[in-house]
Amino acid sequence: MTTGLSFASVFADDIGKLSDFYRRVFGFDEVVELRSEHFRGLRVGDTVLGFSAHTAYDMLNLAAPENPGDGVSSFLTFEMADDDEVDTATKTAVAAGATCVKAPARTYYGAWQSVFLDPEGNAFRINHLTLESP
Repeated sequence: MTTGLSFASVFADDIGKLSDFYRRVFGFDEVVELRSEHFRGLRVGDTVLGFSAHTAYDMLNLAAPENPGDGVSSFLTFEMADDDEVDTATKTAVAAGATCVKAPARTYYGAWQSVFLDPEGNAFRINHLTLESP
C-alpha cells in the first residue's frame, strides 16, 4: 500500500484572499472544480493545498479553537529546487504580505530555510533540503 498526501488544509478567515496570497507567492494553480463558499484549493504537485472557511468546522464535526489567534499549531513547508529559489521566494512572500520570522539560514540538518507568518498568522517555511546518500 502506498499512502500519499491528497490535501493539506488551513482554516482561514478569508479563503479567497489567503489562497490568492499563496498563489501569488508560489505560482500555484487553483483547483477550480473544488471552489465553493467554504473552500479554495491550490494544486501543489499531487497535493491540494486547501483553505477552509470557519463554516467547515461544523461540516467536519470539529470544534473550533476557543482562541484561534493563540500560538501556532501547524505549519506548511514548501520545497524549492535550490537555495537561490528560497531567497527569491522569501522576497516574494514578504512583498505579498508575509511576515518573515526567520530569514534564510542553514538549519542544523543542512536545509536552507526561511520561516514566515502568512497574512492570517499561519506559519509556513520555504525550504531547500539536499539529502546526500552515504
